[in-house]
Amino acid sequence: MTNPVTPNIGLNKIDRTSPSTTYFDLEKYIDQNADAVDRFAGETSESIGALEKRLDTEERREVVLQPGLQIVNAERSAPFKLSRIKGRTLVNLLGRDGSCDSLNGISPYQVTLALDNSQYSQGTALKVTVAQGFSSGAAFFPSVKFYANKKYVLIVEVRVANAEYARIHLPSAGAIGNNVTSTTFKPSVALFSPTTDVVSNVDLALKGTSASIGYFDAARIYEISEAEYAALANMTPEQVAAKYLHVDSIQPVRNPYTIRYGQNLLPPFYDYRTDGLGANQVISPYEVNSPADGDLYTKYVIVPAVENQTYTVSIDHNGWIGVNTLSPLQEVIPDIGQPKLNEWITGTSLTFVTPLGTKFIRFNVAARVNKPGRNLYYRNPMLTLGSEAKPFKPREDSMLALQTDLYADPLTGANADEVFEKDGQYFKLAKWKKVVLDETLGWSIAAGGSYPSYKKINASVAGITLVCMVTKYDGKVLSSYNGAIPDYGADRYYVNFSGQLFEVSVSNLDSGWGDNYTPTAEEIKAYFMGWKMYDTANGATTSVYNGTAGQSKGWVRRRLSDGSFIEGTGTLPIAQAPEYTPYQLVYQLATPTVKPIVSEGLLTFNEGDNQVEVGTGILVREKATPVNAGDDTFWINGRTYPRYLLSKRPSEIYSVYKNNLPDNAWMVLPVDPGYQNEYGLVQARLGVGLFDAAAAYSVTYQMQDKSPIIPFTGSYAANEKSILCELTDAVHQNATAVSVLMNKKQDKDALGWITPTLLNGWVSRNTGFDAPLSYRKIEGLGVQARGIIQLGTTGVVFSLPNGYRPEKTHFDIVMGYIQSQASYIYPYITITPAGEFRIDAVTTPPSWLIIDTIIPL
Repeated sequence: MTNPVTPNIGLNKIDRTSPSTTYFDLEKYIDQNADAVDRFAGETSESIGALEKRLDTEERREVVLQPGLQIVNAERSAPFKLSRIKGRTLVNLLGRDGSCDSLNGISPYQVTLALDNSQYSQGTALKVTVAQGFSSGAAFFPSVKFYANKKYVLIVEVRVANAEYARIHLPSAGAIGNNVTSTTFKPSVALFSPTTDVVSNVDLALKGTSASIGYFDAARIYEISEAEYAALANMTPEQVAAKYLHVDSIQPVRNPYTIRYGQNLLPPFYDYRTDGLGANQVISPYEVNSPADGDLYTKYVIVPAVENQTYTVSIDHNGWIGVNTLSPLQEVIPDIGQPKLNEWITGTSLTFVTPLGTKFIRFNVAARVNKPGRNLYYRNPMLTLGSEAKPFKPREDSMLALQTDLYADPLTGANADEVFEKDGQYFKLAKWKKVVLDETLGWSIAAGGSYPSYKKINASVAGITLVCMVTKYDGKVLSSYNGAIPDYGADRYYVNFSGQLFEVSVSNLDSGWGDNYTPTAEEIKAYFMGWKMYDTANGATTSVYNGTAGQSKGWVRRRLSDGSFIEGTGTLPIAQAPEYTPYQLVYQLATPTVKPIVSEGLLTFNEGDNQVEVGTGILVREKATPVNAGDDTFWINGRTYPRYLLSKRPSEIYSVYKNNLPDNAWMVLPVDPGYQNEYGLVQARLGVGLFDAAAAYSVTYQMQDKSPIIPFTGSYAANEKSILCELTDAVHQNATAVSVLMNKKQDKDALGWITPTLLNGWVSRNTGFDAPLSYRKIEGLGVQARGIIQLGTTGVVFSLPNGYRPEKTHFDIVMGYIQSQASYIYPYITITPAGEFRIDAVTTPPSWLIIDTIIPL
């Protein structure tokens, strides 16, 4: 019979109801109880010791977040603390021509060339077709120079349609890339190590028959170190391409970020796109209804994913759902042994493993029946890591984004810029500096600087060192000149040893200045603003001006899409040409400097598995100007007039903010393929009646232009002591930051100028000297509004927000001028208690109108 024991530590008890109790072994019972007490005491001591350690000793886990998407397992929920980010620089020797976004700098050999948007989901590709009567040919970049004893890697992304294969190679140097036979984009990679200087065409070659087609994109050539060159021999073409991403010209690590996606990887239905003829009705962020009337209505979203990873999708619905795994170019990857993948199913959950090559998951909800009057619903979709369907949670991402450029020596990686964190603020240890070589530098012709076919132009650049990199307007990297040869040719640069004088040689064909013509200082400025001089009497925009009898000056700008010259004018330009990218200089600082950088967000880990992405090219809360398309819908980065494009071409818009708060009413839509080179891939649209004219709008988005990606090195708190210390520090830092912001807000309320969104065609005049129309509050006086505006008509100019509106209607008279009528006008302005700043009695858009008024409050 079993004797009774105590419930917690198992001490023996005497069963007084049993006759056998008279005969129990007392000594044995005592020994057993003593052992049990001792064991309990030991376990308790260990637990107390472990608890003391967790409360008294800080413990952190080091973690390195690698470029790209990854799964990170965290012991507990905790914030990520950044330790270090180091810069990197890639220099594409093909400049911007390698992007294959235009036909500039690319020539055909036994092929025809065209630009094509339909074959490439992420922008424009170069379409190469073998000409009639030939079985092979190439698009080529002419006369690329490679230097003796240097190491180079050549890469291009390739897909074939009906060709035998395509690849990159140097026809006169023997460097041959791997053949690509895939109908999806794959990299072709060639290595080259010349023993003598070599000038060679770089071929994007195609083999097949007449009319065979191949597509090329993202061509790049990098000079690399011997160690990197040796390492590439053991890497696949895909690994090489991932290590050396395509960039235009010279690119540092630009605006690095890391995102931890939510436990639910699916966003609200507002972010989904719709296929089909009908419309879905979004009831709430995570509920959508769809009619079942015979048409196929599909609502879908594409999210990033890791290959060979288990995911589970679950949703409450009475319709059909589908899951597709997609390649980096968003092409469906065939399922292997997973029959429910890439199919429509009626089940409420699906667990699957992403095949190799997966970059994205597409989740679809659809109506696939013809039952008019039946309403299908889809509620609370979840996509989670692992094989378990979890309870619904809204998606909650966390992100750390840093607004800065981080350079390093492009060959060795030495002397890298670094980011570090101190007291809640991020700083950069800057070892490099970029200078835009524009019209402001005071350029002049160098002494004795006129040569046949080119001219030397110089300017003073304070602090410049001999360790530098220079790019032309087309992104081509200029080679240096050491001063030993007086005549050194076009597209070279020189820095004197005192570090003050910078000199660049400019081709006469680029500038339009003839051999016998010396340009003025203002004409040199025009060149560095993107304008070429030509002889208008000749008529050909490719001509040059020599100042001879019968010639007359004119200027044209280069069109980005094809390099042609357009928009001729006989007036000396004083503003930068559209689509122009200035010359740029990057040099190593003689003395590193420390400066604060702009950051946003806080990266946190959830306990368990986390899907984390590390990338570059995010722009945080850039000011945006929504424009009415004429139907009371408003667009950001849209093809409207006037147009206000985002500063960089966006590939993805993450958030639109209204007065610094997320505004989820905006829809992100694709840009038409024919406009992607100028506008990027996406734009944002706001429906009728939702625009607030008094609000300030901003956008966080991903740039289409690529830059190197580097790891984030840091740690997270692994026990309670670390979490408590981190929390205490955060409270102190936040209290300090709030105090500083309150002081700044008071200063802003007292003195800061606010630039509003202008309506009814009004724009601020910008001659380089005018202030934009803006307003500010002056304590004890009211609101001051001032500026010079033009082109608008009768109606509301802008709206004043609460706190800036008068109690009673305010009137004033302003002065303007209409150049076409050669007459001055004196309309009156009205500012209403509702905040409307109006101009009435203006019927003809004025050349300018001066606003300067005080509005009593």
